[in-house]
Amino acid sequence: MNIIAKGIIGASLVAAFGLSHAAGPIYYTVNGGPTEQLHLTPIEDTFEGTTHLSAGFLCQATCTLEVDGEMKDDLTGNTTLTVFDGRVSGSNPLCGQLDLNNFPWVGSVPHASIPSPLAPVTFTLEDVNVSASICGSCSDKIDVTFNPADGGSFEFDGPIYPNGNCNVSGTLTSADGNYYDAWH
Repeated sequence: MNIIAKGIIGASLVAAFGLSHAAGPIYYTVNGGPTEQLHLTPIEDTFEGTTHLSAGFLCQATCTLEVDGEMKDDLTGNTTLTVFDGRVSGSNPLCGQLDLNNFPWVGSVPHASIPSPLAPVTFTLEDVNVSASICGSCSDKIDVTFNPADGGSFEFDGPIYPNGNCNVSGTLTSADGNYYDAWH
């Protein structure tokens, strides 16, 4: 076999391996338990953390944000993050004025775009709504990054865009103290 044919076969094998590797399953464990595959068993948990929330310029507070969510994968199309419900609490009186609405909030990324080894992945959640009766509301999209490092976390980092002047910034981890190890 000549060098050109060997080169083409070699390149084809590398390309095929790269494609199958990028399309492979996402694995995870919870608290060091048995290995699960995200396309077979979605991650469902409540995540919480200290966040800076704002609705307009006047209603800004550092509060505890708690959300119930799910991350799932279909292997051939999308990896999806869904927030089914959320609550705001805290000692600042404005925390009690801030409401989260319009659930579920859903964002997806193409499965093939998830890096291997697994690294932070940003989802754009849609239909997000934050409101405060005394300051108004904002709704549309917000970026949330899943970071698989150090037990897994979700980082809300930025404004709700393009409608309004609201922001949600903070890192959420499992409310039950679950520790996730994830890899691709």
